[in-house]
Amino acid sequence: MPSATSFSLAFLILLATGCGYHRLDRQQRSAAWAKQGETIRLARFRNLSPRLGLEDRFTKALENRVVAASPWRLVAQGEPSRWVLQGTLESYTTRPIGLTLGNDKAKASAGSASRVEVAVVASVELLDGQTGVVVLSRRGLTFSNQYRVDQNFASFDSRELQVLESLADDFAESFLTQLLEGID
Repeated sequence: MPSATSFSLAFLILLATGCGYHRLDRQQRSAAWAKQGETIRLARFRNLSPRLGLEDRFTKALENRVVAASPWRLVAQGEPSRWVLQGTLESYTTRPIGLTLGNDKAKASAGSASRVEVAVVASVELLDGQTGVVVLSRRGLTFSNQYRVDQNFASFDSRELQVLESLADDFAESFLTQLLEGID
């Protein structure tokens, strides 16, 4: 039967080695742009897609992530900063991926979408705020999500907006993680 000393030793070894998980905003970084306390400014996203207001959601999601989990201090538009983050929303598409069959009694009824996929493609650049030189560029970042279409058409827009909020947050989290991990 193992002794209390062997249990204590095993416990101390586990404590010393840790679990391997670390917060990205607290670990040492080798990337020049990931220094604690430096300033960053978010330029408003450009929206090349037909979906109006999409840039607001993506800019706000990235702003929230920078404030919550980054080493930088966010500064307002027009203020000088060490780094500038700018993005472009290149496309926004929706497509039906499920179909509800039409009603046999109505000859013109062909059916309607039961599930819809929303996809957004974005590009982001990190610029040196002093020289304007691009230090990191991510092109063609694609994020998609699906939602079930309620046959009550009054709820259609609100479901799509919820999916867009989720996509914007997924985008911000993914991009910021890549940036903080120093993946260039």
